Amino acid sequence: MKYQKSYYKNLNVVRLVACIAILFYHLGILRGGYLGVCVFFVLSGYLSCLSAFKKEKFSFKEYYINKLKNIYLPLVMVVLITVGLSTYLTNFNWLNLKPETTSVLLGYNNYWQIGANLDYFARHIDSPFMHFWYMGILLQFDLIFPLGFVILRKVGEKIKSWLSCGLLGGLTIGSFVYFVITNRAGNIMLSYYGTFTRAFALLFGMFLGFRHYYYKPLVVKKWKNKIYNRRIFYSYLVLLALMCSLLNSNGWLMILGMFFTTIITGRLISYAVVNSERKVSKYDKAVKRAASISYEIYLWQYPLIFVTQYLEFEIIYQVLIVILGVIILAIWLHWCLKKEHNTGIVKAIKIILLMPLVLLTLYGGAKYCLAKDHTEEMAELERQLQINEQMIKDKQAEYAERFRQEEEDWLAKLSDLEDGEKEIANIVSNLSVVGIGDSVMLGAVDHLYEQFPNGYFDAAISRTAWVADDILNDLKTQELLGDVVVINLGANGDCSKNCKSNLMDIIGDRMVYWVNIKNNETLHFNETLVEFAKDYDNLKIIDWYNISDNHPEYFIADGIHLTEEGRVAYTKAIYDSIYNTYLEEYRSSMQGIIDEHEEKEKKKVTMFGNDMLINAYDYLQDDFKDTPLIGVSDLDYNNLFKKVETAIQNDTLTYNVVFILDESFVMNKEEFDNLINLCQDKMVYIISLNDNVNKVTSESHYENVSQIDFMDEVASNEDYLLADKIHLSDTGNRRLREIIRDTLKIKWG
Repeated sequence: MKYQKSYYKNLNVVRLVACIAILFYHLGILRGGYLGVCVFFVLSGYLSCLSAFKKEKFSFKEYYINKLKNIYLPLVMVVLITVGLSTYLTNFNWLNLKPETTSVLLGYNNYWQIGANLDYFARHIDSPFMHFWYMGILLQFDLIFPLGFVILRKVGEKIKSWLSCGLLGGLTIGSFVYFVITNRAGNIMLSYYGTFTRAFALLFGMFLGFRHYYYKPLVVKKWKNKIYNRRIFYSYLVLLALMCSLLNSNGWLMILGMFFTTIITGRLISYAVVNSERKVSKYDKAVKRAASISYEIYLWQYPLIFVTQYLEFEIIYQVLIVILGVIILAIWLHWCLKKEHNTGIVKAIKIILLMPLVLLTLYGGAKYCLAKDHTEEMAELERQLQINEQMIKDKQAEYAERFRQEEEDWLAKLSDLEDGEKEIANIVSNLSVVGIGDSVMLGAVDHLYEQFPNGYFDAAISRTAWVADDILNDLKTQELLGDVVVINLGANGDCSKNCKSNLMDIIGDRMVYWVNIKNNETLHFNETLVEFAKDYDNLKIIDWYNISDNHPEYFIADGIHLTEEGRVAYTKAIYDSIYNTYLEEYRSSMQGIIDEHEEKEKKKVTMFGNDMLINAYDYLQDDFKDTPLIGVSDLDYNNLFKKVETAIQNDTLTYNVVFILDESFVMNKEEFDNLINLCQDKMVYIISLNDNVNKVTSESHYENVSQIDFMDEVASNEDYLLADKIHLSDTGNRRLREIIRDTLKIKWG
């Protein structure tokens, strides 16, 4: 199909629909609107060929000059105007201004975003240039298109026309296969941003351009009729709109969406060009004008969305402001730069309207040139944070080992003392008792936890002793096997002597208390247990069978399971048995040593935090060598709560708890209350650079909570922060260390 100077008005309809889809996707309205970019890629490839084939002799110079005027110049103006105006936003710190803007201007923003690990689908707005990955690919395509077109055209004219079409078809298929492979390998951003992974849509557009030139569009002759053509065209258009409305970016949906969007765009192009017209209606003119600013609309939309996020508007008003602002700015820029009607008063008006844009562009250019590139600085910070985070993990392991050793030393010291009768009850109640049992223990578990608040009880209905080894092994692996072990298994059947011996081997040297059973008449378990216990000095039998004898009020109708009164008696029997053992072993007074130990415990500190703690690690470890520093770079409330809860469960949470949180950490009043209640028997110190957290802390009325005021001092000392205005500098870290050290020292006297 040799190209004539015909007007393919329906191509404008396709451009307009794709433009709206992309804008609405960026506004969060259409979840599949990202497919509109694929439409533009196909159109770009096709229209580039369409324009090139219209010229008898292709001119590289004319092609590049045209692209510089129509594509690159508006891009440069929008980018630099955005850079200039963004400096007036409050609470704005665009750390990547220099490298990101450079990547846009030099046409490699798609690869820059891959390197920066930016997720286009995360729907965050950290930069006004998130959408310019598309411009990177488009500029790269425009750079190499002339050479590729000339070569393929010579192949088609000098050798065979089908060969040039075949080469483009093969490249299209290869690119799409590469896209699928990369996507399914898990590298979603590389597949979405990569030039070679996304080239399939551009290549398909070129394929259509060559095929239409050498042959004709694949449209059934009957359907070339104006009525049929219109119906089919708009049917495809509706299908495209539905895909943009319904298909999200997850897995195969994105792959299928890209594939079908490319094919459907090709069909829309074919039906759009088979019936070219010179006659243009008012409707066609309106669509043409709207479509003519689609490029400028794409350029302006993310900068406007980025700016409006700093304005406190409801979402509906923000959307309306963005849509209206994008249209106005797109019309303004397009009209000022287009060639038509550049005479007389119109030319004067254009110059007047163009001057503010030019001045803002120059101002933004100056800001860009003067901006500092913090890439190396931030890369060094990231490397240091990673090193510190790993060191923190290593230190946590060391602390856990030291904690276990201290506990062992403490128990060994207690065992050497004689006079401990007055403190035995307290010691026993605070033992880390591990209980493994069946439904009898399960019924009394609330009383057991009340009696042994540091205990761990695992009981289940119909449990036999055969399953206890897996439970004990798991606890031992997690280092949760406490001071003593209580076993209440046998009522549902005995296990072999080897089975019980295996349990004792797992438990090791810890004291074991085995509760005998009430239904012994049928199972004869108690006698077997007595014989087994003779081989182990650390195994004692709790004679529940005789303790509960003549107490029918302890049991429900089956004579095994406990009433409320029975649960109390059952708990007391376990407690008394452990207590009597300790009473026999310890004779000397331990009050002085207990007091000394408690004072030592009260001076121990645990610190939790995010990047602020990790960044200050080198400074804090000098003064708090024996302090566990638990830092997680992406710490949120749920993660923090879980870590504190785990420390409590492992009995490793110290008396003093310090939370060191930068501005990225958010916590509401309810979450704050839950966290403090978790640490209700601890002294809590909170140091935060987040207004919300500081407000919640200052409004609290907990006697065990102290707020360390550091935020105002940071705000009044610029040298406390790095360029990102988030992480503390060396000066800030040193001051943080001083404040924490002085505060805790004052509290201790």
